[in-house]
Amino acid sequence: MTNVNLSIIRANIISLLITLYMSMPLQASESFFASDDLGGKNLFCEEHNLFVTYNFLDNKRYKTTNYFLVYFDIGIREGTYGYLNNPRYLYLKADKKLEIYNKLNKNDNEKNWQKKVAEVPKLDYYLDTKDLNITFSPGKYSKIKSSCKLFAGTAKELRDSSLKKYLKNFDNDN
Repeated sequence: MTNVNLSIIRANIISLLITLYMSMPLQASESFFASDDLGGKNLFCEEHNLFVTYNFLDNKRYKTTNYFLVYFDIGIREGTYGYLNNPRYLYLKADKKLEIYNKLNKNDNEKNWQKKVAEVPKLDYYLDTKDLNITFSPGKYSKIKSSCKLFAGTAKELRDSSLKKYLKNFDNDN
């Protein structure tokens, strides 16, 4: 074979490899955030003594539910989200209004939980869309608040699954 033929074969192989690479599916987090409208998408996050879920309601709003593992409290609040100049980070700006549901008794069913609404300081966080971490500032050296996973189901399925996991945590207490 001549050098010209080898160069043509090498160029064809490189072209084929590039085509194959470009046709590969995106990683889960990349495809999840491929659109500015995250409506209908959900995350399940864990941190110390807390489960947190994020339900993206539409192209601007989200709802977060905090399942506190030390107390019988569940906190729900909504907020707005948007992308920064660095598309890796999503800005999460929570509203002041926080609904708190308290399971007064370990054996209470959900209908008997006490509800109160509190005005609390706004808490702003950032979602690292590459590593799926909630952070305190947009940057790779920011402290991680919680680690998240994509949840493939609906917001209701995420709520049911999280609530089941949350209540199971108290069943294991002595």
